[in-house]
Amino acid sequence: MRLSKLINKYCQADDLKNIEVTGICDDSKKVSKGDIFVIIERKNFDIFSIIEKVEPKVCAFLADIKAKNKLTKLVKNKPLILVKDINREFERLCDVFYDFKKNSLKFIAITGTNGKTTSAYCIYTLLKSLGLNVALISTIEYRISTTTIKANHTTPDFLTLRKIFKNISDCGGGYVVMEVSSHAIDQARIKGIPFIRCLFTNLSRDHLDYHKTIAKYFNTKKRFLLENRKALTLINLDDKYGKQIYPKLKNKLSYAIQAPADFRAEDIVLSKEETSFIARRGAKSYRLKIRLLGRHNVYNVLGSLGLVNSLGFSLKRIISNCNKLRSVEGRLEQVEKNIFVDYAHTPDGLKNVFCCLKQIGYRNIISVFGCGGNRDKGKRQMMGKIACKESYFSFITSDNPREEDPLLICREIARGFKKDNYSVVVSRRDAIIKALKLLQRMQDLNNQGNDCKYCLLVAGKGHEDYQIIGKTKYPFKDKSLIIDILNQKIKV
Repeated sequence: MRLSKLINKYCQADDLKNIEVTGICDDSKKVSKGDIFVIIERKNFDIFSIIEKVEPKVCAFLADIKAKNKLTKLVKNKPLILVKDINREFERLCDVFYDFKKNSLKFIAITGTNGKTTSAYCIYTLLKSLGLNVALISTIEYRISTTTIKANHTTPDFLTLRKIFKNISDCGGGYVVMEVSSHAIDQARIKGIPFIRCLFTNLSRDHLDYHKTIAKYFNTKKRFLLENRKALTLINLDDKYGKQIYPKLKNKLSYAIQAPADFRAEDIVLSKEETSFIARRGAKSYRLKIRLLGRHNVYNVLGSLGLVNSLGFSLKRIISNCNKLRSVEGRLEQVEKNIFVDYAHTPDGLKNVFCCLKQIGYRNIISVFGCGGNRDKGKRQMMGKIACKESYFSFITSDNPREEDPLLICREIARGFKKDNYSVVVSRRDAIIKALKLLQRMQDLNNQGNDCKYCLLVAGKGHEDYQIIGKTKYPFKDKSLIIDILNQKIKV
């Protein structure tokens, strides 16, 4: 695309009109030959320090007029285009260059604290099973046609989303099922996306290092749902925050297990192998069995059924495809018999997974968990208190300590323990090894055979394949380590 077409009112000079733009970029690590580089100042990075480095690759620079004096000294050989509102112009450029034909895409948003990823995968799988074109944007990965891309963020930045949408549109369009995080809402990453459906799962303490209070966190989610007035929104009415949002919406449906709702789950039967329940919509009811375990997954599946049904597909037909639903990587994922990994990293998430394991028959849970560094410190003691009550024994260890001392994080968690049923093992690798040994010892001691009442839960990181220590990401995956230990690839 010609620069003159992209930003015509700023390109009257003949030497600018014929410049060919191959892409838009605002990240020096991702810049490609022929990009127009957008200079947007950020809190934790000096964008001006990389101008000289990227200049040989870019075709032009776009920046805020306020930075004119600084940039005229730095930019030497490429056109510098100055605008009054850099953020607004950046968004316009993205929409023009990566025109994704909005009419070809049908956007579905899943937001809340817990259950977003599983619900997104359920909706994606159910729509795919109906023979539809569907793309997925989730915490774990982005799926576009036959391509799978590892995710860096639950909801990508504004520019990356436009590139993804253009790709989906070029592949035939269809439904786009995406998780919407509170960060994405607050930072306007999802601005301008015409959602047709929204699903609210629940809300509990999370991201308070960013939002500061749960009230602000809730208001961010609420604002998103209220602003998307054209979207039909499904609300979990068993969640206290869902109950607060529901009366304020006009275009809405509800789902619940306990409360009266449009979609209800009844006669729930939980086991170690499967979950069974009756899904009811008015006078119609259907018994279904799913391989996802636990009561919390009844909510995830019920909300997903309701959303897909609201798109005009018969509930009977949708439910006939529920046998295709599978547990998501790192979400109560059974690595080996009686050994689970889960992404639970909030007090509510940890409590839910303990509750689930007990509901399906495990009386004694050995747990391994920690808390992330440079994040909400207030949840650490809370999670310790939950583990003290719900675990047979806990190994408190490192999660992603980042720039905090991992031992100090562990000690803050330990303050929540009122019993001596824990051990601090800072090395996550060593903690998992010790936990596996304890599980084996308890199984042998109780000679429980197939009806084992002990299990191991390794919580906090789920699908993540790294550990952040300091500012460095090191390869580390709970599931892989467990498998290697059990296969004796690692000496213990």
